[in-house]
Amino acid sequence: MSRILSALTAAGRHGPLLLCVGVLIGLLLPQLADLARPFMGGAVFVFTLGAFLKVERREFLAEARSGVRLLTVLAWTTFGVPIASYTLIASTSLPPDIDVGIVLATLAPPVGSAAAIAAMLGLNPSLALTATVVATVATPLYLPVLAKATIGANISVDTFALSSRLALIVGGAAATSYLLQRFARSWVNGNPHAMTGLSVVGLIIVAIGAMHGMDKHILSDPGRAAAVLALAFGLNIGFQLLGAAMFLHLGALRSLTVGLVSGSRNVTLVWAAATPLLIAHPDAELFLAMSVFPIFMLPLVTKQLMKMYERTSVKRNLSDAITAPSTGARG
Repeated sequence: MSRILSALTAAGRHGPLLLCVGVLIGLLLPQLADLARPFMGGAVFVFTLGAFLKVERREFLAEARSGVRLLTVLAWTTFGVPIASYTLIASTSLPPDIDVGIVLATLAPPVGSAAAIAAMLGLNPSLALTATVVATVATPLYLPVLAKATIGANISVDTFALSSRLALIVGGAAATSYLLQRFARSWVNGNPHAMTGLSVVGLIIVAIGAMHGMDKHILSDPGRAAAVLALAFGLNIGFQLLGAAMFLHLGALRSLTVGLVSGSRNVTLVWAAATPLLIAHPDAELFLAMSVFPIFMLPLVTKQLMKMYERTSVKRNLSDAITAPSTGARG
């Protein structure tokens, strides 16, 4: 048991790096991606459970009851992001299939792993979880309407299947988390990195499994795949920056969390819903496929930038502390 706990703690400390490694393993070893594919449903439960174990009940209720603040965040992440992407493609001259791919990707709700990634990065998992669950529940209501209005696509989402899956995963993870925190609170609170590591393990399995068939997309036309991959990274980064900037007044952690759920979207959900449409738009499907990469690889970049910012802040504060007495003496 101690070895498992140590492994989970190590995973929690190095989560962003391990996610990148997981993506590369799944890409370079497609057989392993095929093996991981059937376990992705269970892995989603695992990383959701890890996220719940990192969410303080008091903080979660505070976010859920924040009123106008939460509604503003939800309005932006659910409707503002796809409207902004539609405005973007209307003002550019990208290929039509890529336009379709961009709109579909941003019409998707925030990625289901957003709360786990937020916990891994030390952001606000409560806000990420709330935004993800609410937007995903509302997806069958708004996605077909907006898809028809923006790109003229007829897309249907199986409301019962989506709701059942969400209830099973989120409800089950919430119940399991409650039991663990009720009967093993000291163990949970005493091993915070291990709880994050639990999410990381689930995310790694999902990252590997998400690479299923990805080698075929890339090898069929490597140059085109590289160009679309760069665009997918650019779109994710752009919306993360835009979302964070728009909500900077909420503080660093909340604004970065809004950025995370703005850029990283549940493309696999909309990919499955739009399968008939994508037959006639192969490059749109390629864009959705390439959009998976930044979801799992950008957290490492974010983590490094946050570390650099923290080091710079420490140095600045230290410098201010050293110079302040001498400045006062001169005055």
